[in-house]
Amino acid sequence: MMLLLRGRCARMLATGLLGLAGYGGAACATGTPLAPPAVYPAGTWQGKGTAVVRVLDRLDAHVEVLSVPVGGEAIHYKNLDILARRCLQRPPTRAPDAAAWLEIQDTHPGGATFKGWMLAAEPGLGVLESSVYDVRMVKCAGDDMAPFLPALPNSVAPPPLPEAAPVDEGAGMGQGSQTLPAQPTPPGLVAPPAAPRPAAPDNANPFQPDSDGAY
Repeated sequence: MMLLLRGRCARMLATGLLGLAGYGGAACATGTPLAPPAVYPAGTWQGKGTAVVRVLDRLDAHVEVLSVPVGGEAIHYKNLDILARRCLQRPPTRAPDAAAWLEIQDTHPGGATFKGWMLAAEPGLGVLESSVYDVRMVKCAGDDMAPFLPALPNSVAPPPLPEAAPVDEGAGMGQGSQTLPAQPTPPGLVAPPAAPRPAAPDNANPFQPDSDGAY
């Protein structure tokens, strides 16, 4: 009985060692280098035809979401006149953000005015100094318009790492001493070639005014 148990234990141990050896070989297999995802440059914006803003009336705590067409007539809401000159949003590969050039007039006597950029991600950069209304930029919507997105740059996969030279396990073995073979130096990472820089769109900096001073 004891011999039978020992035989079974030996077979189980041998099976486990073979399984571990096979798992380690699969884990050490060299994979195929993949190209990094294609990303638009940091200063890329897409023009849109509608600016979506949110208006809070502090007197009655009412919130209204308004769609203001770019380059169209001003939108009237209570005592506010809102005009949109430009609306820009980030491309899909960048962090979400939207910016609109707005002209806002509070028609109350001595009401506040605003003229400039409002950003959805940074509402504190453009604020209407009004004690009655709070206006925030939400997003851009509508059809695409200038500036348009450039062509997405092509991503290049890095070259594969050089394979290490095979090691002869029997080399350097003497009768009286055991000499281990020299280990190959780990190869360094090879930097991928730089992706071609896309041509700048017609309006490379959409936040600059035109020659006549309009946005």
